[in-house]
Amino acid sequence: MSEPFDKAAVLRAMARLNGFARGLGLDEATTHTIVEKVVADMPKHLDEEHLTEARCRMIVASA
Repeated sequence: MSEPFDKAAVLRAMARLNGFARGLGLDEATTHTIVEKVVADMPKHLDEEHLTEARCRMIVASA
């Protein structure tokens, strides 16, 4: 079973990262998976910290 995560935080991050992810050539499913994992890994962090970490992970995934 996957780790619990804040669904609202995932939705907020997805809305903000959509264009960035498309620019890297990532599809929505891959982006969603990355964002879910970031939010689950960093439950007590702020949205801005989630966004920064998700961007880093998306860059790695696109390489």
